[in-house]
Amino acid sequence: MPTTAPAPSRAPICSTLTVLPDPLARTALAWAGDRHGLLADIRDLRCTLEHHTTGHHYAMVNAVADTTAVWTRWPHDGTPENLLVLPDCPTTHPEHGRCSEYEDHPGGHTWQIHDPWNPITSR
Repeated sequence: MPTTAPAPSRAPICSTLTVLPDPLARTALAWAGDRHGLLADIRDLRCTLEHHTTGHHYAMVNAVADTTAVWTRWPHDGTPENLLVLPDCPTTHPEHGRCSEYEDHPGGHTWQIHDPWNPITSR
């Protein structure tokens, strides 16, 4: 009889994949002051929010400053069309540190979401 893996005790991450168009990737590198960054390093993105069926997907593209990052968003049936500079989520956890999302994001914080790609949150 086949066995199934136990369901995680946390909500799953969205993980919807997208590709950032080259013009947006170049702009994101410029905003971050990264003259030597490679487009290929920031083009393949996935939504890091808690799983959702409405609203936009969001992915961080790169950091701009200590508490700010360049993000992109896209509709469920589309691709990224713009960039946003958003402040980091200020919420912290005593064991896991700062949340890796943007301020006022929907859903759970980084440590509250099951992300099988992240060894820290997949436990």
